[in-house]
Amino acid sequence: MRYLIDGYNLLHAMGLLHGKVGPHGLEKARLALLGRLCGAYGNDTGRLTIVFDASRAPPGAVAEEDYHGIHVRYALDSEADEVIENLIQQEATPRQLTVVSDDHRIQQAGRRRRCSVCSCLDYLEEIERQRRRRKSALPDVAKPEDISSEEAQHWLREFADLADESEA
Repeated sequence: MRYLIDGYNLLHAMGLLHGKVGPHGLEKARLALLGRLCGAYGNDTGRLTIVFDASRAPPGAVAEEDYHGIHVRYALDSEADEVIENLIQQEATPRQLTVVSDDHRIQQAGRRRRCSVCSCLDYLEEIERQRRRRKSALPDVAKPEDISSEEAQHWLREFADLADESEA
């Protein structure tokens, strides 16, 4: 089964977006979602397409990218709903596609083409079940006692902006 996901709709359902956030907040939320999807799907991320609104994207922003196998689309010149509806319309095998959104317009577009339709909360429950199945299938591996200096530097750079916020 392939999945077509309404990105910001799912972010709101996850509670990762509250009120107004700046571009860095949106980017962090998107990356958190993409990371969670990678963890849930492992090597099967190629089955996922996620669409985000990007009406206020900076000049030169890309309309599509790959994130560890996940096909990411940004609606630069239209709304994400329009992009999702077009993708549903263009789908050659709609019965093999699951549309993930709480937006009734998107759900109706999926049902018209005989796609499976899933609410965001139901989808989150499904990926949590997948995560648990993957975890139970993995052998127990001891945690390393410490991390390398390269890894420590990576995480210091990754969370540098949080250190700045705590001082404010």
